[in-house]
Parts: sequence; C-alpha cells; structure tokens
Amino acid sequence: MQEYKTSFKRRALVVYATVLLFGVFCFIQILYLATAQRPLFSGDPKYCLDKTQPNWEQSPLAKDPNCRCIVTLSDIDPVRGDILDDKGKILASNFTVFDVVVDGRKLKPDTTKTKKGVIINDTLYAAKGRKISRSDKEEVNKLIAELTDQFYFHFRHKFPHSKDYYRKKFSEAILECKNVDILKSNRLSETTLVDSKDTAFIRKLPLFQDNCKKKCIGFPSYFKRIYPYGELAKRVIGTVPPGAPSGLESTFNDWLSGTKGAQKVLYIDGIRVPSEKFSNPRDGANVHTTLNVDMQNIVYEALADKLYEKQAQWGCVVVMEVESGDIKAMANLKRNKNDRGAIGYYEIFNHAFRPECEPGSTFKLASLLAYLEKVPNDSAKSYMLCGCDIVKHFTRDSKKFKTRCGDVDGKLGSRHRLGKPIEIFQRSLNEGTGAMVFDAFNNNFQAYLAALDSIGITMPLETHLGKVEAPRIIRNAKDMRTFYITTWGGFNMTPIQTLTYFNGVANNGKLVAPKIVSHITKQDKVVEAFPTVVLKEKIARKDVIDRAQKYLEAVVTGPYGTARAFKDTSFTFAGKTGTRDILVQSDDGKWHLTSGRGGRNSISFCGYFPADKPKYSMIVYIYDVEGMSNQAVQLFHTIARRIWITENSDMLNDVDKSRGVITTIYQNLGK
Repeated sequence: MQEYKTSFKRRALVVYATVLLFGVFCFIQILYLATAQRPLFSGDPKYCLDKTQPNWEQSPLAKDPNCRCIVTLSDIDPVRGDILDDKGKILASNFTVFDVVVDGRKLKPDTTKTKKGVIINDTLYAAKGRKISRSDKEEVNKLIAELTDQFYFHFRHKFPHSKDYYRKKFSEAILECKNVDILKSNRLSETTLVDSKDTAFIRKLPLFQDNCKKKCIGFPSYFKRIYPYGELAKRVIGTVPPGAPSGLESTFNDWLSGTKGAQKVLYIDGIRVPSEKFSNPRDGANVHTTLNVDMQNIVYEALADKLYEKQAQWGCVVVMEVESGDIKAMANLKRNKNDRGAIGYYEIFNHAFRPECEPGSTFKLASLLAYLEKVPNDSAKSYMLCGCDIVKHFTRDSKKFKTRCGDVDGKLGSRHRLGKPIEIFQRSLNEGTGAMVFDAFNNNFQAYLAALDSIGITMPLETHLGKVEAPRIIRNAKDMRTFYITTWGGFNMTPIQTLTYFNGVANNGKLVAPKIVSHITKQDKVVEAFPTVVLKEKIARKDVIDRAQKYLEAVVTGPYGTARAFKDTSFTFAGKTGTRDILVQSDDGKWHLTSGRGGRNSISFCGYFPADKPKYSMIVYIYDVEGMSNQAVQLFHTIARRIWITENSDMLNDVDKSRGVITTIYQNLGK
C-alpha cells in the first residue's frame, strides 16, 4: 500500500512538472511574440515590405528573398445605394447571390496513429445516422447520383448544365477530394444565379446538412444589382459594371457607389493576418427619381401592345408633368431577340434621347409659334390649301410642287381653295404651312431661324441622363430645304426636345427642363435636391400662347383635325400629329423612301391633357409602321385616359348601393 502511494505521488509530480514547464514555455513564447516579434506583426517597415507606400519597389526588402512580411491593402466594398420612384418604390437595389463550392479536401479519410498502428477512417457522413464507407463503391456512386439528380432538377430552369456536368463535378469532389466550383452566379443575367432559397435547398441534401460531421459545402457571396420591375424604365435606370454603364446608374454613379473602405493585411510567412488599421466604407446614397411605377406600367403595356400590333421597329413614350418638368414615365422598346432567342420588344436604347429621326409634322407647332409672333391677326389671313401660294416663293424648285393652279382641278378637289391658318394646321398641310411662314417672314429664312432661337428649340438640353445636343437645323438652307424645315424637318430631333417645347406651350409659355431625379438621400436625410430648372420664362407672348393652344385643341376637336377621330367628350386633350416617310430596304438590298398610307412611316403625336387645365404632356413616337399618325393618336389617347382614370378613380364611379357600380368611365377603353 505504501509503495502504491509513493508511485502515485511520483506520477503526479511528473504531471505537475510537465504542465508547469509547458505553462512557462507558453508564457515565454507570448513574451517573445509581444516583444521580439511585435514589430513584425505590427508591420514595422524595418521588417515588412509595405506595398501600400509609394515607390515600394525601391525598398531593400523588395529584393530580399527572405523577407517574411508583406503589407497590402484589402478593399472593403460599400453597399450601393438604391434608386426609387416618386413614391419610394424600389426601382434598383442590391441582392445577395452565391456561388456553390464543394471542398472535397475536407472529405479526405482521417488517419489516427495509435500504439497498434495507423487507423484510417474513410467514412462519408451523408446525414445524421447515414454513414457511407468509401470502400463501398456502390453506395458512394449512389450518393453521387442522388446529388446529381437533385441539383439537375432544381437548377435546370436557371443553369443550362446537363446531368453529366453535375456527375463529373461531384465525382471530382467526392472521389478525387478536390475543391470544385459547382455553380457560379452570372451577374449579367436575371435568372442564372443562386439565391438564399437555393442555398437553403442545398443544405438539406446529403453530405451538406448542418449536422454532418464534415462541413464541405461553401457559398461565396456577393451583391448583384436587381431591378424588381424588370423592363419598366430599364433604360432610364441603366446598368452598372460588369455591364456597360448607362442611365441613372452611370450619371449618378458617384452618389450611388459610395466610398470604398480599406484594411491593411499582413502576409507573414504566407499566413494572412488582418491588421487593426482600417477605414470603414461609406455606403452609397439613394437616388429618388420623378418616375411613377404605376404610370410607367400603363405606358409600358400600352406601347408594347401597339408595337406588337403594328410590328414596328421601335417606339418610345414620355410623360412629363407640365408645371415641374418631372418625367413621370418613359418607355423605350425595340424589336430584338433576347438571350433565349425569343423575338420581342425590349428596353435596349433610350430612343427618347437619341436624335435618330426627323420630327415630322409635330414641328409645325414651332413654325406656328414663329408665325403667330409675326401675325397678330391670324384669323384675317387666308392661303391656298393646295400649295399654289408656296410656288411663288421659289424659282428653281417650283416644278417639284406639281400643282396646277387653274380655276378647276379635279385632282386637288376641295383643297383648290383658300383656307384659314387654323384649317391648314388642323389638316397638317405642308404647302399651306410653308406659305404661312414665308408670307409672315417675307422669304427671310434667317429671321425665321431667329424666331425659332427665341422659342428655345435650337438650344441643347442638360438632363440627368446627360446632355442632349441641339437639333442640327441647317442655318444656310435655300429654296426647297427652307420649305422642308418649316414644315416637317430636314434634320433630326430627339423626341424629348419636341416634348419640351410642347410642354412650354401647355405651361403658358414657361419653358422648363425635363427632370428625372428629384433628390438624393443618405440615411433618410436629403443631401441634395434638384429643383425645377426654368430655361425661359416666356417662349412667346401670352396672346401667341393662347392662340397656339386653340390651334392644338382644334387638331383634336376641329372639323378638319387629323386627330378628330379620337375626340372624347369626357376627356379632353390637345396636340399635333406627325407622319414622316422613312428609308426602307427592299428585297434587292436597295434603300428607298416609302410614302402615303401604304408605305412605312415614322408616326408621332405630341400634346397634353386635360386640354383646359394641362397637368401632363406626352409624346408618342413609333418608327417603321404601315399607315399614318392616327395609330400614334390612339396610343396617346389610351395612355392619357388610363392615367387620368387612375388618378381620379374615386370621383368617376357612380355607385348605386343596391346595384353596385352602374356607370363607369372605364367603358370603351382600348384594353
């Protein structure tokens, strides 16, 4: 018994001495790291090559192959700001997406050394209570097949991978114990990505469950820009890298992107050691637009329906608030193939801001304003509707008008007579409009251009989507070219520029710039606001604006108006139609102009509503359609009426308590 106690005390003394020596060793090691190694772990330039400093290549440590410490900077990305509509609905935001990685190295068999030898544990822990030995090839292959099927059927609508792809990947990870990327989210795609629902699904599969002994599944994450409303206002909102930057995402990138943070990182003997020296990132600000999602949806659906119906090449619609210049909706749709090969209409270019086409007869409003400035009593004037008056203003090109101005001319019919300017404007007659302008300015084309300059049509526009260059009107045009310019173009002009001066007429002569962004916020505080920019207090005298408004109303309500088919007693609007023949490529590859009702044209209608108290102005422009501008008027009327109904729905239903709604303004809508 005494010998046993003596032996126990000796063993206890040995254990105590061992623990004490180990503690002393740890204490000495800590002192060593805290003193001798402190400069190394603090990034002292005497011991560390600091690549964050300028001209670090010239440091002696840069050439020292035994340098143990390298200092670098690691960026800390900020969260990009959101883009919102006028009611705070999110138009663009951030979404966390994932890659799927299986680290097969963690599935390698475990080896344990014992007195009896080396014990190898090759068990795969597929799930709680389910263990598979690597030596059981049938069960291992069954596990691979099960994972292959689960991944294929779950992700087949998102990723184009076959079953063989997944089988090969899982075989590499499980059988060869490799680190394998199974799926990688595509930042440029709206569907080819892995989200949190997918990761939750994966964590329920064998081998990847949380209660599995070995954690081999990984989900590297990053932010992806998402657009909850899809194609709605997509070109206005724009895109961010890695795609080509465009739209508000590009012009307001400095606000949205925020400021990156940085942290110094030390690599000591190849081991990454984060430093305590870092700067926090500053998240991006939120951009609040003037767009309204409800209006945007109305515009988008109506435009898409019309483009599909007429098989047009492209079309655009812009709705602007008259008084403020706020753009409430903007749709730009072009016929194209998507990434799946389906032909449809998609937001590809911002046609409203691109000078792709001539304005067409909507430009007659500009000529009308110039004319009314010169002619105070326009109701006393009359001109030949057939164009006989215009011929005398030209010499060399008079034959191009092909008019016979005798007493009787069956071809000209009712147009072989005198008519008032308001009838010429209603009918949108080119020759009559030219005769009015040349008579008022006495053939002085430069004086006419000066009148256009005073209206503000010929100046560039600064917008939140960039600068819109001034229309390139030929300043030294002669003969026939002067006629073209006064009537429908001879130059290209963006739809937004046409809408801007039409809006000026609706706004009683005050010309305001189009506005897309109202303000910017950080942490719910407004850091910058964008007020309405007044380009010109008056584009014309009050009497000129009053008369011009009557002319625009007459296009819809007058007996000769080109938009009279859409006169609506319950809902009034005013504006001007536009039709222009376009170049079309024939089967032989040659380009030629088509004209008339059977040809291909660009059609438009620009105006405002309601006519008596304008609240919104709008332009509709459709390119490459068969027929005349009545299709553009129909689309304008449909959109305008839906917007008006949406805003006034509480006032429009006459409700009978016993029968419910007995009358409604929704009757006879186009859709």
